[in-house]
Amino acid sequence: MIFAGCFFILDKAFIFVRNSSPNREVDRRLEMIATGQIQSDVLIYGSSRGARSVIAKVFTDSLGLSAYNLSFPGSDITFHEFLLRLTLESKGNKKPKTVILVVDDSDELKISKSLKFRLDRMYPLVKYKAIRNELVRRKEKKPILNELFIIHQLNKSNFLFKQKKFTKNDSIMACGSMPISHQKKKFNKKFKWAPYNYSKRGELIQKIRAIRAFKNHCKKNNIELIIAIPPNFRVVTKGFPFRLNELLDGYATVWLYNQENPVYSNPDYYFDNAHLQTNGSYIYTNELVKFYRQKNNL
Repeated sequence: MIFAGCFFILDKAFIFVRNSSPNREVDRRLEMIATGQIQSDVLIYGSSRGARSVIAKVFTDSLGLSAYNLSFPGSDITFHEFLLRLTLESKGNKKPKTVILVVDDSDELKISKSLKFRLDRMYPLVKYKAIRNELVRRKEKKPILNELFIIHQLNKSNFLFKQKKFTKNDSIMACGSMPISHQKKKFNKKFKWAPYNYSKRGELIQKIRAIRAFKNHCKKNNIELIIAIPPNFRVVTKGFPFRLNELLDGYATVWLYNQENPVYSNPDYYFDNAHLQTNGSYIYTNELVKFYRQKNNL
C-alpha cells in the first residue's frame, strides 16, 4: 500500500516531462490544431507531396482567402484523416470552406515504406487529451492505464530534452507550406514517359476506410473537397484518378494538373523524382488556384 502510494506520487512528477514536451517542438502545427488555432478558409492536407507542392500563401495573395497547409512529410492517409477529424472536433478551429487533399498516385492506398501514421508527431503532445484519446483509439495505449498514470502516456521521445530546429528540407513558411529551394544531388533527370497502369492489388483496407472517412467528414460538414494529384517526374499513373472517383462516390473533385505544360517534365523544377522544388511549386499552385477560381466562379 505504501509502495503504491509512493509510485502514484512519483508518477505525478512526470507531469513536468509531459507538459514541457510541446515547447521543444519546432513544427507547432499539430498543436495548433489540438488547441483550436486554425482559422483558415482553405486547408491543405497531405504528405511531403502536399507540403512541398502547394504553397498556401498563393491562395491568399491571389484570391484573398485565408489558407493554411497542414501536410506532414512522411504521413499517410490515416494520419490525414485524423488531422481533419481533429481540426473539426477541436473547439476554436474555424470550419474551412474548402479542403484540398494532396495524394500520391503510386502508393497513397498501398503499403509504403515512406508513408505512415506519424506517431512521432503525437507523443510530444500527449499533454492534450485529444492526442491521448487517439493513441488509445489506435491501441497504442491502454485506456485505463492512460487515464491513471502519466508515465503510461509517455514515450522515449518525451525524454529527449534538446530543443528541435528546422532542417534544410523541413523549414516551414508562415502559411504552413514547406517548399524546397534546392535540388537533390542524386536525381535521375530522365523523365519517364511510359505510364504505369494502376491496379487495386495491394490496396490496404485501413487506407481505403481512411480516404472514405476523410470524404465523409467533408460531406457531413458541407466542406468542398478537392483531391489534387501533384506532378512526379513521370506521367500520371493511368487509371488512378478513376479509382479515386470510384472510392469517393463523386463527392470530391479529382483535379489533375496540365500534363502538357513542359515545366512538369523539366528537371530544373524538381527537388527529386517525387517532389517539385520551390519554382515548380509556385507554378503548380498557381495552376491549382486558377482551377479553384474557375470552379467557384471567383
